[in-house]
Amino acid sequence: MNTAIMDKLYEENALAKKHNLDNYHSGGGCFHLAYFTNVEGLMWLINDIDESNEPSMDYPTDENQNCMFGLDLSYLEDDVQTEQIVEILQKHNLITIDDSYDHPFFYDTFKSGVKKMKAITNEIKEVS
Repeated sequence: MNTAIMDKLYEENALAKKHNLDNYHSGGGCFHLAYFTNVEGLMWLINDIDESNEPSMDYPTDENQNCMFGLDLSYLEDDVQTEQIVEILQKHNLITIDDSYDHPFFYDTFKSGVKKMKAITNEIKEVS
């Protein structure tokens, strides 16, 4: 799907507006809803998922949709701050695919996940 079409879909996305989320295009045709933290280079990316928990390339459109909420810690430059953030994320049992903990994520419905994401973000704000 091209960028202009996705921008139009985003503009029409009531969920994004209701929850103060942004549009983010990460390249390769992948579009996400995004929630920026107060930490330089750290944002949540949100996508709906299919039956096998694979994220789609589209925006969630329903509060009851199952979604993936993920962060990319690889852009963080302050090692102490990164370690503090990782401790917060581990406390909330975020999943990671390897020992580096560079890309932690969790699955939840859109509605519950946004609440969890914002609560975690508030904890991150306290350490930065």
